[in-house]
Amino acid sequence: MNESIEQRVERLQAGGIIDMHFDLPMDLYEKRHRRDVLETEFLPEFEAGNVSVVGVAIYIEDRYLPQNGLRVALDQVARVYAETAASERFAICKNYREIKVAREEGRIAFLITMEGVEPLGTDLNQLRVFYELGVRSIGLAHARTNAAGHGGVFAPSGSPTEGLTAFGREVVHECEALGVMIDLAHINPAGFEEILSITTRPPIVSHTNVRRYYDIERNISDEQIKMIGERHGVIGANSILVSPLEEESTLDHYVDHIEHIANLIGIDSVGIGFDFFEFIYRQWPESRQKDLAEKLTTPHFIADLRNHSHARNLTGKLIERGFSDDQIDKILRGNWLRIFKEWL
Repeated sequence: MNESIEQRVERLQAGGIIDMHFDLPMDLYEKRHRRDVLETEFLPEFEAGNVSVVGVAIYIEDRYLPQNGLRVALDQVARVYAETAASERFAICKNYREIKVAREEGRIAFLITMEGVEPLGTDLNQLRVFYELGVRSIGLAHARTNAAGHGGVFAPSGSPTEGLTAFGREVVHECEALGVMIDLAHINPAGFEEILSITTRPPIVSHTNVRRYYDIERNISDEQIKMIGERHGVIGANSILVSPLEEESTLDHYVDHIEHIANLIGIDSVGIGFDFFEFIYRQWPESRQKDLAEKLTTPHFIADLRNHSHARNLTGKLIERGFSDDQIDKILRGNWLRIFKEWL
């Protein structure tokens, strides 16, 4: 009864935060001639935010495609392994048991994911290779077309109307067979529906927002949200695409997205997929930032939710907005842990 907000935040944070989307591998690859990047640049933020599990995403930028997609992807994985091996504070995990052990030991668990299957080319055998390397979640496409399907555009309409390709369907079936979570983030609406029609396990959307507040096909509609809820999946709320307007890109509006998903399909289907990107964006020259704006959109970063060290601000805001302890526990970690247990 006498617990302060700060004390309640501390108690709720103690169980650890799970973030299912972070572009760590691409940054480690760009800094591959340096050592101890994890320890010096990321560990302080993870510790400040009580982060316990992170989905670290392999992503191949346009400039490396098509010739170097596989090589860069493998190099990204190599850097994750090398940096993790150099620190006692991290662990690459391949199943639920390993995640559980890492959390019990106070280490930060990395779950390797893939955002866009460009590294596979059209060779399904490569999927098994990445599985053996630890990839446990795959989203078929980012904001472009590849051999598996099409990404949703950053506009209210205009995505390709086709669903998956034959190769895309093979990838989905093989993922289910291996135990690789199928991530519907970024996929176009037709691909979204087709994936759900040919799968049986709970789907995930690692990082997205709701179209009610930001009407682009990259985000998901109320109908799509309900499809995920019907299958007992989980949707990770994205901290970047909160609003097309900079002045509306606030922590309160981020929680609006969480609340909207929870109101539509229940608290058991909402989690976190922060997609913190500012640390990469600020390293780019102005020309690359302009190119991103022309191809996709200009990102608007939330002032008090810019990196993992700010996770406590989210917990405090959820308390302020009236979420119960049990509800906050599910948002911060519980729902993702359920998915890991079912899939991994």
